[in-house]
Amino acid sequence: MAKYREVPCRYYVAFGECKKGREACHKGYCQHCGKYEPRAKVRSINRKKQYNRERVGI
Repeated sequence: MAKYREVPCRYYVAFGECKKGREACHKGYCQHCGKYEPRAKVRSINRKKQYNRERVGI
C-alpha cells in the first residue's frame, strides 16, 4: 500500500474547512494554493536510495 508524503497546510482544518476560506480538499487543491504553508518541515525518506545504499554499500 502506498504511503502518502503530503504535508498538511497550516490553515487546513478538515475536509471542506480552511482557515483562509479556500476550497479545503487537501489531496488535490491545498498544495497548489497560493497561500499554502506546510505545518512542519518534514523530510521524506527516499526508500529506493536507502535500499541501494544498504545493498551496494555506497
